[in-house]
Amino acid sequence: MEKIRSFKDLGRIERIMAWLYLTFKPLVEAKWFVVLMSLIIFANPIAISPQVVIVFTAESVAGIAVFMWYIFAAIQLAFVFYGIKVKSASVFFSMLISFLESITIIVVVCIRG
Repeated sequence: MEKIRSFKDLGRIERIMAWLYLTFKPLVEAKWFVVLMSLIIFANPIAISPQVVIVFTAESVAGIAVFMWYIFAAIQLAFVFYGIKVKSASVFFSMLISFLESITIIVVVCIRG
């Protein structure tokens, strides 16, 4: 783990983040917390899944904002690469699943719309 430099060497935001980390270190470094967060991150693809079903089953997809799903897909793709960078399988897989769901929604809405 990287050591925190002297607080006076840090910028304002970095100081706040370092203080928050030191304050909550017992929580954020606890093994149970890491496991919990690895599970919670899968709430994202689970939350998106009803929309995937709706785009296939609804009579009309007129009310679905495709531009919003483009933004979601871009964010999710960024987090896919972030998961690779930080070597987090849970971030990588949950965001990959979410990205694929978003792309599915975009494609189906464009075809059906």
